[in-house]
Amino acid sequence: MTTRPSEANTDRREAWRDLLRDHFVSLDVDVERDGGIFDGAVRSDFLGHLRVSGVRSVDQDILRTQELLRRDGDRYLQVCLVRRGAARAAQDGHEALLRPGDFVVYETERPFQWWLRSAADTPYWELAVFTWPRDTIRLSDSESALLTCRTLEGGSGITGVLSRMLADLLVEKPTVSDGGAIRIADEIGDLVATIATEVHGSGAGTDRHADLLRQIDTYIADNLGDPDLSPERVAQAHFVSTRQLQRMFAGRGQTVSQVIRRQRLERCRRDLLTRRGGEATLTEICVRWGFTDLAVFSRAFREVYGASPTAYRARARA
Repeated sequence: MTTRPSEANTDRREAWRDLLRDHFVSLDVDVERDGGIFDGAVRSDFLGHLRVSGVRSVDQDILRTQELLRRDGDRYLQVCLVRRGAARAAQDGHEALLRPGDFVVYETERPFQWWLRSAADTPYWELAVFTWPRDTIRLSDSESALLTCRTLEGGSGITGVLSRMLADLLVEKPTVSDGGAIRIADEIGDLVATIATEVHGSGAGTDRHADLLRQIDTYIADNLGDPDLSPERVAQAHFVSTRQLQRMFAGRGQTVSQVIRRQRLERCRRDLLTRRGGEATLTEICVRWGFTDLAVFSRAFREVYGASPTAYRARARA
């Protein structure tokens, strides 16, 4: 689908903001070009739950502010690949300078900023943007905070391989079944997380608070199958009070219980797509990941993924 702001709209910046919101999240835009006709276009397709978008426009700055976060609260992980022009991106205290072929990982649930400039031989810049629902990415919040807006170079090495694959994905969408598309979207998301962690994940630093959060994230991931996993159990295992633990997670905008529930549902979703999951009953899958009541699991799954576990697995098998 390709859409453009109407030239008849006297507030071209507002039209462009509406267009970006329709394809991504609520953003504020400061357009460099005040005179002449503003131009920009966004084209998006879906590969399972992965949105693949091509974006083109004129020089501008784009911001995701705390106010806009409160307005829509959407949780996505995005990868942005520069195809033409130059860009600078900032989030979580990191700043990335990007040339054609370079890309970065960032999250929509925390403030970020982009500075986008056209190439010398054209009035436009061009980006490829890949958007996953955050819950489908097996990357803890503390791991993500280490990786966001750090330059992943597209010239050579493993990041160059991934850059070329992402560029190809924008140009030619694979023709696969619904189930195949879901699995491919998951595999590409896992590949992005793995490569970004290999390149930048070693910079953990010596922040004791951040180190403790990483230990807690690992503990939760390793114990999701325990039905007794709870904020109290997590706090006890790390020698902190439950109140202190909840304060640590408050900065992420989620409670400990919400994190546990989200990760359990995502593990169940993935099992529904795998060969091992296909041989298991729904009860076996939900119990494997710490749910004790099939009806509760089914309701929670439908709320997050928009379909019952049975319907979701049937679509994947189709």
